[in-house]
Amino acid sequence: MRRIAFWSPKGGVGKTTLALNFAAAAYYAGNKVIVCDLDPQQSAVDVFSENQLPFTVIANMPQVMPNVDFLICDYAPSVERLPLEETIIMPMRASMLDLKAIGRSTRLVRGKRIIKCVNAVDTRRQDERIIAMKLYAEGAQLIKGRSIYVRSMGKGQTVFQQNVYGARDAQNEINRLLQRVLQPE
Repeated sequence: MRRIAFWSPKGGVGKTTLALNFAAAAYYAGNKVIVCDLDPQQSAVDVFSENQLPFTVIANMPQVMPNVDFLICDYAPSVERLPLEETIIMPMRASMLDLKAIGRSTRLVRGKRIIKCVNAVDTRRQDERIIAMKLYAEGAQLIKGRSIYVRSMGKGQTVFQQNVYGARDAQNEINRLLQRVLQPE
């Protein structure tokens, strides 16, 4: 079983949206998937309650480890509860505040595989584009700011359940993130 954490000390960076779409990518690639919503806001559970996701989302960690290929944990934005999972996807925005917060927090989770993911990048903004390209050159994954992510979550679905403008590009971005996780270090 692969245990993946979506964690960042910053709020509002898209952890839940990325975690649910990542879970969908793994599911549609033929894997058994469960998402554990560890954030007190329970946003992933709220999306799951729409009864349209093809995988299960539960509140908190299961008492008994399930027989799945991927256990995906969506953490609250905090440095109080650090992820235990061996792979951490760290969503961030292309901003100096996020860079500083991520820089400090990576020291807290040494010994883990960390994949930085610059989320909701708006390439029309020069400063944001420059920061995103710098991080990409350093190995970060990029996810563009696409309205399909917001629309999908609003429907209780993922981009993998959509067949509208922007869905294919969004699916490709998330699939690249999945492939990155599947690659050996």
